[in-house]
Amino acid sequence: MGNIINMSRRKKITAESVKRTEKKSDKLPGRLLGMKDWSATDGSYFNALIDKAREFSKIYGFSPVVTPIMESFDLYKKSSRRGNDRDFYFVDGDKSDKAILRPELTQGALRTYLENNQGDGTCPTRLSSLGSIFRHEKPQNGHYRESNQFNLEILEDSKPLTEALLISLAVNFFKELGINVQVQINSLGTADCRREYCSRLLSFYKERGRRSKLCGQCKNGLGKHCLSLLDCQEEACLQVRSEAPQIADYLSIESRERLAKTLEFLDELNINYNFSPYLVRGLNYYNDTVFEFWPVNEDGTLLGKLALGGGGRYDFLAESFGGQPTAAIGLAIGLERTLARVRDKQALIQPKEEDIIFIAQLGDQAKLRSVELFADLRQAGFNVRQSFTSDSLKLQLEEAVTMRARTGLILGRKEIMDGTILMRDMDSGTQETVVYKKIKERLARKDKIIEKKITINRKEGGLYGGF
Repeated sequence: MGNIINMSRRKKITAESVKRTEKKSDKLPGRLLGMKDWSATDGSYFNALIDKAREFSKIYGFSPVVTPIMESFDLYKKSSRRGNDRDFYFVDGDKSDKAILRPELTQGALRTYLENNQGDGTCPTRLSSLGSIFRHEKPQNGHYRESNQFNLEILEDSKPLTEALLISLAVNFFKELGINVQVQINSLGTADCRREYCSRLLSFYKERGRRSKLCGQCKNGLGKHCLSLLDCQEEACLQVRSEAPQIADYLSIESRERLAKTLEFLDELNINYNFSPYLVRGLNYYNDTVFEFWPVNEDGTLLGKLALGGGGRYDFLAESFGGQPTAAIGLAIGLERTLARVRDKQALIQPKEEDIIFIAQLGDQAKLRSVELFADLRQAGFNVRQSFTSDSLKLQLEEAVTMRARTGLILGRKEIMDGTILMRDMDSGTQETVVYKKIKERLARKDKIIEKKITINRKEGGLYGGF
């Protein structure tokens, strides 16, 4: 009898174990740590933001480049100041190729620019890229191991004015989404500037009592990547950093003048910025100007310290790849972080493609004014385009014809002095001088006249485009 009871018990236990095993095997595998889903309504908004980024780069004349998600490790191994291979996702492949999932878009865009000889030397090259990046970092609020970036790069242009204009483009992008930002800006100077500064910075951190206050990673990195000490966001490290020497005191005359000129242009563009003396960014290829975009409330107070995007000048990156020295500046915007700050998702609706108004300019002051006018007309609902990096009025007007712009607005030195603007009908070539402050009213009146003509033409059975 005892044997029968024992057998029953064994059978019962075995049956329950099988049942539990079956339930365990039927369990849905969870989402990987550090990854994010976009589904239902949120997925629609995310796709709309991607469309918005593509449309924005198009209207500002940036040419899209699409690069592989998998790239050579050699392309990125010198990018991180921490020099830590654990930051990358390595991909199994041929032993001769050490491949990774791209952690950024900039290097891939620059690589394809160099491989395809895209620059012709006559005018700056404008590139845009959009896609996933992968970083093996600690998952936390606003930090994902897979995220999406929107990048803008301007190559073969070393002017401080271009730095200010590129920053203003990003500010306008956020503004169109209803997001107020403050630009944090600094200068890293040249390699010689940084060499002298790092020597002084390391001496500061090695003084008695300071090293013991640093986090473990900063202690280990002391003497290897000095600027990464300034990039650490641990509270204890931030307290030590508040007393550290500033790189601004070690800049060369040329770097000081560049920074001053860029800030002067930002003032003229009414850009809200803050000089941030310890801003260094986490990448190793920047020189001179670096910047980030931090969200702010209506009253201008910061909404935390999680940047929505950032960038800077990287004039020596192409040369490190074996290419010719190429002046370059770029920025990257994090789409996940940006969408989290969009309050009115209707702001993602794209404008119509017809009735293009092209703004052409000649001279630095006209260029600055045209950027302001561009953003103003966009906010008023007009479909405007321009080629703000071009210095040739002829090439700009040729571009306007290529994109079949209906109206051309032309700003030059005379117009700036007179407070006027030339408005040209691109079909007939006729133009008139309009008071600058009344240009929106004049454009709206022209729209009504055209709309009325189209209505009459349709009633008479005419063909659109016969005017």
